[in-house]
Amino acid sequence: MQTTIETLGEFYKRTNQQIPADLLNPSGDSSHFNAQSRCYCNKVTPYNRRDHYKLCLTIGAGRLRFADKVIEVDQPALVFSNPSVPYSWESLTEKQEGYLCLFNDSFISTELRKGLEHLCPLFNPAMDPVYFLNKEQTELVSGYFVQMIAEQNSEYEYKFEVIRSILKLIIHQGVKIHTENNQVIQKDVPDRITPMFIELLERQFPVDSPENPLKLKSASEFASQLNVHVNHLNHVIKSHTGKTTTQMISSRIVDEAKTLLKNTDWDVAEIGYCLGFEYPAHFNNYFKRHTGLTPSVFKYNN
Repeated sequence: MQTTIETLGEFYKRTNQQIPADLLNPSGDSSHFNAQSRCYCNKVTPYNRRDHYKLCLTIGAGRLRFADKVIEVDQPALVFSNPSVPYSWESLTEKQEGYLCLFNDSFISTELRKGLEHLCPLFNPAMDPVYFLNKEQTELVSGYFVQMIAEQNSEYEYKFEVIRSILKLIIHQGVKIHTENNQVIQKDVPDRITPMFIELLERQFPVDSPENPLKLKSASEFASQLNVHVNHLNHVIKSHTGKTTTQMISSRIVDEAKTLLKNTDWDVAEIGYCLGFEYPAHFNNYFKRHTGLTPSVFKYNN
C-alpha cells in the first residue's frame, strides 16, 4: 500500500493548531520540538509515515496500526513513532489523555542518539513501538512530560538542552521498562510451559478404550499444541525436569502400557493400537526397548 508522508506543518493543520513560527523558516531545516497534553485525538488518524519523531504517553484505549501489525492498547503506554514506519491510531474510548512530544532530525543531538540506535523504537524501526506501563511508571513518566512542558514555556536560554536531557531520560526509562518486562516474560514462560505440558500429557490418560487411541505421542505434536517451537519445549522440559520431552512421553506411555497389560483382557495388538502404535511389531519393539521384556512376556509371565 502506498503511503504519503505527513509533515510537521500538516500535522498542526490536521489537528487545528497554529503552525509554530520555527516551521515557517523557508529553508525548512529548523530544529523543532513541541511537548503538549494529549487532549486532542482524532477518532482515527491517517495511516501515513511522518517526517518527524513522536513520543506519546497514551492514556485511553485505542488500536495502533503500524507497518503490517496491529496492537491493542488497553492500558497506559509509551508509544514511539519512527519516521520510516507508517502508522495510524484509532481511539476506542472517547476519553484520551496523556502527553506527546514531536521533534525533527534537526533537534536530535548526537548525544541524544548515542547508545540508543538499537535499543529504542524511535531509532530502530524493527522494534515494536508500544511499552505498557503500570501505575507507578505512568506517574513517573507523566512527571517527566510535565517538566518538559514547563521548561519549554520558560525563558531559560538553554532550555532545549534541558529538554533533550529529560527526553533522553524518558527514552531510557522506556528501554528499562521494556527490558524488565521481557525478563519477567522470559522467566515466566518456562514456568508456565512445564505444567501445561504435563497437564496436556496426563489429560490423555488413563486410556479407557482401544477405540480412543492417543492423539499426542511426539515432542513435536505437543509443541504444536502449546504453540512453541519443539526445540524450545525440549529445552524448557529438560531444564525443569532433568528429562527430555521424549523421555517424559515415553515413560508415561510405558507406565500406561504396563497398567493395561496387567489389568485388562485386551490383547497386545489392541493395547499397542490404543497407545498410538499402528503395527503390533512397533509396540513390541518399543516396549522391549524400555523394559527389557516383550509385552506378552510382561503380561503373562511377570
